[in-house]
Amino acid sequence: METGLLLSAPKKMIKDAARAAKRATGFLMKRINAGTLNELLGLPGVTVSEYALEKQGEVEILHLFCEHQQDVAICPGCHELSTSIHESEERSVRHLDIWGKVTFIHFISRRFDCPHCQKPFTEELAWLESNR
Repeated sequence: METGLLLSAPKKMIKDAARAAKRATGFLMKRINAGTLNELLGLPGVTVSEYALEKQGEVEILHLFCEHQQDVAICPGCHELSTSIHESEERSVRHLDIWGKVTFIHFISRRFDCPHCQKPFTEELAWLESNR
C-alpha cells in the first residue's frame, strides 16, 4: 500500500527543529524505493542508476547518471512508436542544486527512425525543455 506525504501549509514557517520534529509524528510517510530519487527530482522516463561526487576547490558537484526506462519513443509527427535507434550520444544538463551541491544529469540522448514517416526524430523527455 502506497501512502503519500500529507501536509497542510503551515501558517508561519517553523524554524525550530524541535517543533518540526513534533509535527513529523503526524505525517503520512512514504517508503523509499528505487524510484524515490527520480520522483523527488522530477525525472520521469529515466532512472538514476549511478552517481559520483566531485570536488573543485570549495565547490562540490553531484553527477547523476541516468538510464532510460523504455526502449521506445513516440514520433512527434505521426505519433507512432519506434524502437529503431538512428543515433545516440552522451549528454549532460545542469539541474537545480541538490543539498548545496552543483548538480548535473547525465544520460544518453537518442534519435529514432520512424517506421511510418521514414524520418528520424529526437526523443522528447518530459523533464527537459525541447531544443535545450
